Amino acid sequence: MRHSLGSFVGRIAAVVGILLVVGILLRLVLAMLSPVLPPGFMAVLVAGWNMLYGIVSPAMASIMAVLILGAICWVIIGRR
Repeated sequence: MRHSLGSFVGRIAAVVGILLVVGILLRLVLAMLSPVLPPGFMAVLVAGWNMLYGIVSPAMASIMAVLILGAICWVIIGRR
């Protein structure tokens, strides 16, 4: 079964979009829970979020480059 490059680029864009939405939802949940949870537990949650961000942030330039290349490929394939 062969898949076209457009399908591949679409799937990559969908995965990146889902990860972006999950990140935003995690931030919203953290903001909603901050007044409710004890300060010690919130400190642990914030430390975990900062650790995750610290792991992902060095790769952010590469992720954006892949997104830009994916968008360019999508435009080229869409014109054919």
